Amino acid sequence: MYLFNRSISVNVRSMDSKTVSVNGVFLDTHHELCITLEVDVQRQTITAATGQFCRCPHTNCAETQERIAKLVGLKLDKSVRKQVLAAVGLKNGCTHITELTLECVKGFMQATYKLMNLSMPAEKVDELVEQYLEGSCFHYQKH
Repeated sequence: MYLFNRSISVNVRSMDSKTVSVNGVFLDTHHELCITLEVDVQRQTITAATGQFCRCPHTNCAETQERIAKLVGLKLDKSVRKQVLAAVGLKNGCTHITELTLECVKGFMQATYKLMNLSMPAEKVDELVEQYLEGSCFHYQKH
């Protein structure tokens, strides 16, 4: 017997040559939360953010969904975790909105690599990825 389950799903689609839409769904035994972010690809900035709790364990949990609008304007750079936490997390926010938002950001970054592969040579993409991810994990550590 499972006592708990959790699934997080992220889908990124191109809206036009400058904007992508990132849809995230957080679903577990107690919660169902959806977020949609629009991101300016060139500026790597969130330009729109909506979301809602479809199911939550406490009636006041849904109040935190209003904080999702605070994601608008966030720059998706190396300080994104701190920015997301300040916008939708901490004591007045929701850890699950924070988690889902960060998963959406990761999805956006993965999609960015796909977009780069469509518009520039593979060697240039590899060089940019190496620069961006340097020091982020074992594989990308400086040698």
